[in-house]
Amino acid sequence: MRVGIIGLGQSGKSSLFHTLTEQTPEPPSGKPHRRLGRALVPDERVEYIARNENAKKKTFAEVNFLDPDGFPPESGKSLTSEFLAMVRGCDLLALVVRAFRRESIMHPLGSVDGLRDIRNCFSDLLIQDLAVFEGRHERSSKAYSHGDKDLKLEIDTLEKAIAALGNDRFLSGVEWSKQELQIIRHFEPLTLKSGIVVWNVDEDAAFGRGGVGIPEDVKALCAERGWGVGAVRLSLESEVMEIEYEERTEFSHELGIDETVRDRFLIAVYDRLGLLSFYTAGPTEAAARAIRRGDTAWDAAGKIHSDIQRGFIRAEVMSFDDYVKYGNEEGVKKAGRYRVEKKEYVVQDGDIFYFRFNV
Repeated sequence: MRVGIIGLGQSGKSSLFHTLTEQTPEPPSGKPHRRLGRALVPDERVEYIARNENAKKKTFAEVNFLDPDGFPPESGKSLTSEFLAMVRGCDLLALVVRAFRRESIMHPLGSVDGLRDIRNCFSDLLIQDLAVFEGRHERSSKAYSHGDKDLKLEIDTLEKAIAALGNDRFLSGVEWSKQELQIIRHFEPLTLKSGIVVWNVDEDAAFGRGGVGIPEDVKALCAERGWGVGAVRLSLESEVMEIEYEERTEFSHELGIDETVRDRFLIAVYDRLGLLSFYTAGPTEAAARAIRRGDTAWDAAGKIHSDIQRGFIRAEVMSFDDYVKYGNEEGVKKAGRYRVEKKEYVVQDGDIFYFRFNV
């Protein structure tokens, strides 16, 4: 799963990337580029399985992050087409919004107004999608007029999308048929993606779960667009990341940080994307992998290796709760709780799989 981090200049976008990935900030390159990083999802179930199986290796589910960087200062006033083109392939967008006030850091628009910035950024997403769909509609309409009648459904779908965007509606808030959705997803529209607004507050500001620290009008705007929103203190979190790992917990408690922004953010990503975790267990490796709710055993096999998916025979499954209750795989089998499933089986959170396959 890939998350694209977006935001206006001086919003804290790069600080969020650094905090989530622990990658050392790069010196300015002078050229636009995409920084890539990842964060491992903390998981006590992996730890338990590894201890129980005496596994040599632990593998955690991971979320990948993309941070468009290196754009000239004047581009920081809006989300440009070049900037947004870098995140079109992402599954989720994280919009970092400046809510902190610091005279030493100039806001590109001259003043700090988070609600204004969110509205402007949402408009940028709409405008860029509209440009993509209008361009495609023009080309498809010409081909249709020259006899390619197979484009009728595509043209109708494009017109539906253009009308919605023209009326200031995100495509995620429009009802689509399966065929229509297949067509518009081909263009990776920004307004169809899941999104989270990261409300970046002052170091001494109140913040936390349940929307603490976020103005009501900001919450209402995000809810209207179908986006999540959470408040963070990125300047403080960035300082914590500079400390040696062993000392972070104690220092965090002293600062009143009981849960890191990385942990909170990864939980939010799982929630917004509808993800769950499944596992594999054995003396060689205890592993967790993320998969979307509703995906099947066949999809899960592909998360491990394409050969396993291609040669899928069956999936042997037990739940993590049964694994803990009965001690190990053998105990689950004796209790009659070990199951054999076909490729159509819908994966449940906490499932532990062993795949039978033939290549």
